[in-house]
Amino acid sequence: MEGLVKIGLWGGGGGELHDIAVAPHRLDSIVIRCDWAVDAISFTYTAIDGTSHKAGQWGGSGGRKREVKLGETEFIKEISGTYGPFEGHAGIVRSLTFVTNVGKHGPFGNSKEGTPFIVPLQNGGRVVGFFGRSGQLLDAIGIYVHP
Repeated sequence: MEGLVKIGLWGGGGGELHDIAVAPHRLDSIVIRCDWAVDAISFTYTAIDGTSHKAGQWGGSGGRKREVKLGETEFIKEISGTYGPFEGHAGIVRSLTFVTNVGKHGPFGNSKEGTPFIVPLQNGGRVVGFFGRSGQLLDAIGIYVHP
């Protein structure tokens, strides 16, 4: 996946590893299931060749479904959140927030609990996809960045 930078994981080591096979060029939408933690994530993206792809759902079916549809010129320039123990799980993603060049989406989940993390991207860098770990919940998340 030439030209991409892979950053992360934030969260715990449980669940199974998930990744994408086709290099992302643009993130189109994100669906998060959440309540007191982030239950699951799925997303759609456009590859360099213009084809559309869906990844996920990584995680369980609990929580409320929340969708972020990015506008044609909108891109994520910062991701933040929290991770930590939850209901017998040693470490899972407790919350996620996305800051775009247009505004802010989130927080999704419980942003008052857990260890915080923040990844501000510089010089026009943008989040174009995700990878992670999940079982019943979203255990960990990482990002693909197009510099």
